[in-house]
Amino acid sequence: MLISEIPEEQDIPIYEITMENESVIPVEDQHFKTLDTIEGRKRKAKGKAKESPSIILKENASLDDVKLGSIFLDKNAMIRCFCLAAIKEHFEFYVKRSSNTRYSLVCTDEKCGWTVRGSRIKESTLFKTVKFQRTHECSVDIRKSHQRQATSNVIRDYIIDNLRDIATEVKPKFVISEMKRAHGIDVGYEKAWRAIQKGISLLRGTTEENYEQLPSYLYMIEQQNPGSYTNIKRDAENRFVYMFFMYGASISGWKYCRSLIVVDGIFLKNKYKGVLLVAVTKDTNNQIFPIAFGVADSENNESYEWYFRELRKAIGIRKDLMFLSDRHKAIANGIAKVFLECYHGICIYHLEKNLKQRRVRNTVINLFQCAARVYIQSEFDGFMSQIAAVDKKIFDYLMEETPGRWARSHCPRRRYDMLTTNIVELVNNVLRRARELPLLTMMDFIQKKL
Repeated sequence: MLISEIPEEQDIPIYEITMENESVIPVEDQHFKTLDTIEGRKRKAKGKAKESPSIILKENASLDDVKLGSIFLDKNAMIRCFCLAAIKEHFEFYVKRSSNTRYSLVCTDEKCGWTVRGSRIKESTLFKTVKFQRTHECSVDIRKSHQRQATSNVIRDYIIDNLRDIATEVKPKFVISEMKRAHGIDVGYEKAWRAIQKGISLLRGTTEENYEQLPSYLYMIEQQNPGSYTNIKRDAENRFVYMFFMYGASISGWKYCRSLIVVDGIFLKNKYKGVLLVAVTKDTNNQIFPIAFGVADSENNESYEWYFRELRKAIGIRKDLMFLSDRHKAIANGIAKVFLECYHGICIYHLEKNLKQRRVRNTVINLFQCAARVYIQSEFDGFMSQIAAVDKKIFDYLMEETPGRWARSHCPRRRYDMLTTNIVELVNNVLRRARELPLLTMMDFIQKKL
């Protein structure tokens, strides 16, 4: 039958039509459905590919960027994103389900329909939002100033930029006021302190990691600063005890400085505390010249003796060398055992503080200052006679210390107009911020200041 001969009224399936000299292979109806289904899936897949987000969201993504089908870098990024959003938009949520492959959130108000569900994409760490009800239906009355999503880890992310500058000291009081000002959230002191500590550990490593890397750090100091001297003392169980370091520039510059070294210690405020030992002098231009640094558990006889032995290895001995410090007995004992050839003077400022603690009259203090600063012994004797006439007990107290240790007129060595330990106190003040930092960061800070 020819196509032109088919009656118009007749309804014949197209697969039963035959053409002249040609035939059409019959095809079942289900085959057409199969083809249609395949084409439909391709079109749908193509449409979905266009709609799927091409940007992977990170933890600092805004809630406006989150849509159904949004992809996060990992589960932690998704958690941080919604925690930050909850703080910013003043709502709270509960974690309904949390596993390696699922993460579901619901609003704290049971009547509210806000919900989020994320699912991990197979064979990856990426998380995709498979359900997201954006609108909140809860009342503002349930919102509190104590935000449960404001954990120490989340607050750490807020203040992390403030912690990057070593010279800037961030205190819990600042964190509390900043969270209140920016988000109206009440944060406790302890939580604010933990946030700061976690931020510092994130940026500069934990205290334990710093001590583990110390040998490598000191090795690099010697490699990058030729002539430097460093050393570490360990106990029988290979645990840190003391540490000493002196840069090559300080060793080479020491021979051009004055033969007087001022020594003091500054207490550290990091996790394991301890003390930073500092030795300072002045160059021929009357400028402060830092010499050597050390770290010990405390200011005791053993720590100072070890420190001075290392200092002697680094700088050797020098003619007419003199040390100056406060009246700390451990310093005096360390100098007496290691630098036998040297003379040890004491700071008149600390001696004056002791007089003030004894409620001495100002007249006696002025006479003491004059006696300590004069160059001629006869003048010294005159001022001391006046002190004895005013207060005999204070005269006896001052004479308990050999006058040569504190009086310029009796000193057997040149003091170069350095009667106090002010120069080392100035260095300690510069390093005041560094004592709260982890060990290696503190050493970086010292190097930058030098």
